[in-house]
Amino acid sequence: SLIRENKTFRINSDIQTGANLGMITMDTHLMSLFNRELITADECVEKAQDPVLMRDKLVAVGAKLKAL
Repeated sequence: SLIRENKTFRINSDIQTGANLGMITMDTHLMSLFNRELITADECVEKAQDPVLMRDKLVAVGAKLKAL
């Protein structure tokens, strides 16, 4: 419906609002995969919707990145 109504800018917000229903953002899932050691920190940044924010989050938890 959001796509059909050309309101794609609301998708992340609606996903965050629906967290109680089990909805998660792509970046949240990427961080979960990183925490379970299924992907690297660099893969996390590469695939993130917001790479700058993802890099900051990873640095905050002590992740080693190839290029800062």
